[in-house]
Amino acid sequence: MPKTTVKTTPKPPRDFYDLQERQKSRSLFLFGFVLLFHFAAIGLLTLALLWSFGLFLGRETLGSPAFWPRFLLFDGAAAALVAFLHFHDARKNGPRFILQRLQAQTPDAADRYHKQFINTVDEIRIAAGLPRVNTYVLPSFAINSLAVMEEDGTPAVAVTEGLLAEGTRDELQAVAAHELAHIARGDASYLTLVCSLANLFEKLREALEPERDDPRDSRSGQGEGGFFPPVFFYLAAILSSLVMHLLSTLVSRERELLADAAAVELCRSPESLARAIYKAHVKNSFVGDFSLSYTPLFIVRPDSRDTSEGLLGRIFSSHPPLMKRIG
Repeated sequence: MPKTTVKTTPKPPRDFYDLQERQKSRSLFLFGFVLLFHFAAIGLLTLALLWSFGLFLGRETLGSPAFWPRFLLFDGAAAALVAFLHFHDARKNGPRFILQRLQAQTPDAADRYHKQFINTVDEIRIAAGLPRVNTYVLPSFAINSLAVMEEDGTPAVAVTEGLLAEGTRDELQAVAAHELAHIARGDASYLTLVCSLANLFEKLREALEPERDDPRDSRSGQGEGGFFPPVFFYLAAILSSLVMHLLSTLVSRERELLADAAAVELCRSPESLARAIYKAHVKNSFVGDFSLSYTPLFIVRPDSRDTSEGLLGRIFSSHPPLMKRIG
């Protein structure tokens, strides 16, 4: 008998409900990561405090069969509570804090650059089939953009003043298409949640950052609290950087290539998108010292010019190499 070949039909594209299910699984994975992080952090901190205050009586305490079960139970309960509050705060207040931290402002309809930005996003929004998209402008001469999902579920696209001033209309259209592709693919919701989890450490850095108004702060180690605030500030900065590096490794870099491809389908101009990405890479795309915490959101890393193209740079980078994207 002749062999018959069975043709497989390609899977249909994901609809809204498929995207919702994917976001739920991603959120559960992120919550598990946050839970493990707080379990390790609280456990190590508690052990350090017990050791520092001499509450360990020696090897007898460490070897006691009743100590470790109680300690792990306390550690697990405390980690679950802190992780739940951390996750809830990231979902409820995260997007608003990110926009405030980046000093995002609503566009001025009287400004022709801002009006062009509003019209461009509206054109691409209709082409992408999205019902509503908010727009924001970042007061920075850098060339960069990002997309976030606000707490009420409304997507938003923000661009810098530098992009509006130096980018052509075709380039602005391509950038808007890239960000709206992230929104349509469901990337914006996940990336907003990832970066919102870093807000806890950003707030810690803000609280511990020493004030510069007092002239005594300029004298090293002098004045009230002259030693401890810088120490805790640097520890908070290191912790924030470490957590964001770990979270960034959980974000697939392929999402940028897929968003680039979807953007080309929307704007029909691959050259414009390539030029915009190249301009953002070679120009100072740094938006602020805090923007590195929100690196996965941007179309180009805020420290793109200082990012190594070596092995370590590729491993810890949340974006593909520049030439791979342009190619």
